[in-house]
Amino acid sequence: MTIPISVSPGSKVLVTGATGFIGAHCVQQLLDRGYEVKTAARSKNKFNTLKACFEEHHQSKLSFALVSDIGNYEQLVEAVKDCDGVLHLASPFSYTVTDMEAQLLKPAYDGTVTMLEASLTEPKVKRVIITSSFAAVYDASKGLQPDYVYTEKEFSPLTWEDGANTKDVSLAYRASKIVAEKAAWQFMEEKNPQFDLCVLCPTMVFGPLLSNQLFTTFEDLNLSNSVVWTIATSKEVPPTKGPLFVDVRDLAWAHVEALGSEAASNSRYLISAGDFDNQEIADILRESWSDKKLREGVPTGNPGHRLTGTHFKTDSSKAIAELGMTFRSLKESVLDLCDQLAEIHNRG
Repeated sequence: MTIPISVSPGSKVLVTGATGFIGAHCVQQLLDRGYEVKTAARSKNKFNTLKACFEEHHQSKLSFALVSDIGNYEQLVEAVKDCDGVLHLASPFSYTVTDMEAQLLKPAYDGTVTMLEASLTEPKVKRVIITSSFAAVYDASKGLQPDYVYTEKEFSPLTWEDGANTKDVSLAYRASKIVAEKAAWQFMEEKNPQFDLCVLCPTMVFGPLLSNQLFTTFEDLNLSNSVVWTIATSKEVPPTKGPLFVDVRDLAWAHVEALGSEAASNSRYLISAGDFDNQEIADILRESWSDKKLREGVPTGNPGHRLTGTHFKTDSSKAIAELGMTFRSLKESVLDLCDQLAEIHNRG
């Protein structure tokens, strides 16, 4: 166990998955708070697109590291050189997966363990922060459990075998997150590295893209935001599948705060703003969306109906106490996203 150490502003931080939805916000907040950022990206073009999102005075604090495969040890060793901290966000997920083991489990596991192994080679690294998921906390086999409250102390019981042998992509994804996270904690115990570890377990992540420049297609929206856009543009309100959320800007803030917090040393945090349901999102859009034409097309459903009290809850009090977390409302998160997407939609 290492002595608690923080990574303060002015330090250099490697961010994997930096060009992704959450990663881009992390880069922005790191730059805003005085860190230098090395962004791991699959190509220089992806890096340049991200770099163009920032003001000129921030661009000088941004550097590029080619990581074409998150399991590539040599590339990660090169990427982590001269870095004091690491935010490891890169992890695959797609509903079009056909081989659960090869496309979900192995990349998640290999990416996490290889990032930790690479960090061993850079003596300056003091802390590695891994973005896990509520999926690594949640036990779906127990059902909705209306009176139950999940905390960061709980771990999903899913195994590698569960993920590899299922045809359910969601189950395989949940297995990949817990397998990767447990491997990280095991690595820390066995290797006793010079750095400490912090793991964040967010629920579904809503909110605007860092910049319109990072938008590609509506089909390529991150899966959580695609839920919101589907509600906004469907004829009916779809059933709610994941009733918990956090805004991407709050989650990014948690990543940066965890870098500089001594309390975050070898800690795990559940990051959740609370519950929601799809009807609530539809109600928000029909009542408050600034785009009148799109607003009129939002499905009515059953206005005012809520799922609150019919499923488990989450307790983020540790993150609130130790990281000073505050959370944006569902309304702010949904409207900021949909106003942005409406502008893109109307632009054609």
